[in-house]
Amino acid sequence: MRRNLVRLLAAPLPLLAAAGLFVAPAHAATSAYDSTTQYVAMGDSFSSGLGAPGVTLDCGRSPQGYPTLWAQAHGITAFTDVTCGGAVTDDVLAEQISGLTADTDVVTITIGGNDAGWGAQVLTCMQSGDTACTTAINQAVAGLPAIAAKVETTYTAIRQAAPSATVYVLGYPLLFEESSGCSAWIVPNQYQRKELNRFGRALNQSLDQSAAKSGFQFVDAQSFFAGHAVCASQSWIHPVLNPTPLHPNANGYRLGYLAALNSVTG
Repeated sequence: MRRNLVRLLAAPLPLLAAAGLFVAPAHAATSAYDSTTQYVAMGDSFSSGLGAPGVTLDCGRSPQGYPTLWAQAHGITAFTDVTCGGAVTDDVLAEQISGLTADTDVVTITIGGNDAGWGAQVLTCMQSGDTACTTAINQAVAGLPAIAAKVETTYTAIRQAAPSATVYVLGYPLLFEESSGCSAWIVPNQYQRKELNRFGRALNQSLDQSAAKSGFQFVDAQSFFAGHAVCASQSWIHPVLNPTPLHPNANGYRLGYLAALNSVTG
């Protein structure tokens, strides 16, 4: 499922204009997983590992993304990776569900951020000012029920294709620190960063509710990235001016997403 780089602008994938585009320390494998575990990684660029080194040119998959790190940490020697940068719910239904089988044991997924147009909101805030930013965020929050319906349809298809799988829905990190100072160059101002994070919180709340309805487990990544978003002195998220803007870097996938997932899987 190759994604055009312009499509990746849609967001929170590569979020800005035509953007194109460290393995985890060894952990002892837990008794719940081993080389026979059937694991499928699904979703968008936050699952494919875009922003970490070594990404593929088609879907932006990196061996330093959290799926590979988690599999390695749990003794899973091979897994199915159908993640793809730019993916929306329709892409999961059309092109990723086929990666699941009745024997699938574990599924991880991030999806919904592109459907909601998070990247377009960042552009609006930076290009059109505070009033337009608030209007865009209000509209995006108001549109979350429609996004939730798409997400829940996707979750239903996952459950039908993998009836016995444990499904972990990972949320998105907040993209920005909200303090007045900022060490990054060219970023939304403090007001806009707070507004964009307001949407991020609302999106994650919606995803959490949809996961619960579907019997899936939501994994909140926000607390694991706290203090390490854009504008932090040690940011785990790439800045705006980067080939993979506003995506986790290698530390973000290892210390943020992998730690979050490990907190619920062991």
